[in-house]
Amino acid sequence: MSTRLLRGIRAIAAATAAALLLTGCSILPSSAGAGSSAGTTNSMSDVRNGNMITNGLDAAGADPAIIHYHGSYYYVKVDNGTIVLVKSNWLGDISTGETATVLEEGNGLEQYWAPELHRLDGAWYIYVAAQKVGDTIHRTYVLSNHADDPMSGEWQIEPMGGMDDKFAIDATVVETKRGRWLVWSGWEGYENVQQNLYIARMVSPVEVKSEKILISEPDHDWERVGDPKVNEGPAAIVHGDTVNLTYSASGSWTDDYCIGLLTASATADLSDPSAWTKHDKPILSKGHGIYGPGHNSFVESPDGRQTLMIYHSARWSGGGWNRSVRFQPVTFDKNGAIEPMDIQYSNQMVPVPSGEPERTRALPDDIDIPESNRDDVTVVKDGLAVSGKAIGGLEDASRSVSWTFDVPKDGDYSLFVWNRMEKLRDESETSDVTLTVDDGEGMTKTIYQTAYYQPTGMRVRLTAGRHTLKVSFNSIGNPVRVDRMELMPSDK
Repeated sequence: MSTRLLRGIRAIAAATAAALLLTGCSILPSSAGAGSSAGTTNSMSDVRNGNMITNGLDAAGADPAIIHYHGSYYYVKVDNGTIVLVKSNWLGDISTGETATVLEEGNGLEQYWAPELHRLDGAWYIYVAAQKVGDTIHRTYVLSNHADDPMSGEWQIEPMGGMDDKFAIDATVVETKRGRWLVWSGWEGYENVQQNLYIARMVSPVEVKSEKILISEPDHDWERVGDPKVNEGPAAIVHGDTVNLTYSASGSWTDDYCIGLLTASATADLSDPSAWTKHDKPILSKGHGIYGPGHNSFVESPDGRQTLMIYHSARWSGGGWNRSVRFQPVTFDKNGAIEPMDIQYSNQMVPVPSGEPERTRALPDDIDIPESNRDDVTVVKDGLAVSGKAIGGLEDASRSVSWTFDVPKDGDYSLFVWNRMEKLRDESETSDVTLTVDDGEGMTKTIYQTAYYQPTGMRVRLTAGRHTLKVSFNSIGNPVRVDRMELMPSDK
């Protein structure tokens, strides 16, 4: 699910949890802050290696749907009630990419959830759940655009044809040589007692056959944490002769939200429930200080050598629908099924997606702290930082830090500052960070509560030569820490 109001929940195990869910709040652990998450220890050779990164992609995002088409990455998301599309040459700087508005609220629909972009039959389609104004449940809609570039052209929205009028969200497309199907999460009836996965053969990109075939319901213990019981967020990838259909299980508001797997033969009739095999254990679940991983998509690396899973996770234990977006490489067994994954630490250095450019990185000792600020702004030990150290005490505009770097050639570049507030205490609390290059006009962005270092980025046009990035925060009473700064080429 996207960040959403929880409607119609009829049974919650604990009264306190129920009250919190209905008000959109979570209990933050009393120990929240520097020690509330888990980190690993990296070698300094990895930390200094520009071909190694951590796996955070978007500091505030959910239900990530990213595709790679004709050399570009497209990321569709909901931002403040609006469906937006982001385009970038690389996955690693997708958060700083070119943006286009697809659809705003105000057309009789509201609360867009989990949009997903597909290129089908020479046109673009976005499947999204939405609620009619005044209604109480979500149903599946489809947006279509016949332009070659989805960043241009006109988007038209209509209800997905052939579906019943019951709750239906998280629609995705599965395609093999046998045909094309729509898979979604929904209710059997009109009451929110359980979410299942259903499938129907597609008549066209905007219509399915009038059938609703059950292929998965939450029956394992790991699928049944929280009420109602949930299977949702399906995503498909065909590898060899195997159809892999991942899905998210347990309540999306719980730390135990996880990713399960159904498989089928690519030659099977996927409308036949017996064609599907459910795997006994999740392929990705909480661990190493990461909680609630779920609602993934699949995308290839720039050179096509890797399959990457893009997923969201909670920004702290108990963070519920406060989420960020990460990636992790996927491997397949000899039969073409996705192999279970060991979730990565938030500060774990891993190779860049295969084919992406090298980054230039500044660690705390490389960043300039003005002498006038050195009583308040200092380098501190921090087990969540990639190097084990961070710059702390960044509280207002007077406490700025800067990094001077060299650019080899003219072009577009992405600059990232990895940061977090020192105290994790209230999910509604935000701060501002201002990034300024060469004393030009600054760009101010919001940073959110998180137990992990998250990227705040900007894309700028730079000429070859030396430049300086100046960073300051507006976070009175809750100073910010900076783990590192990075420079990444955005051009190919």
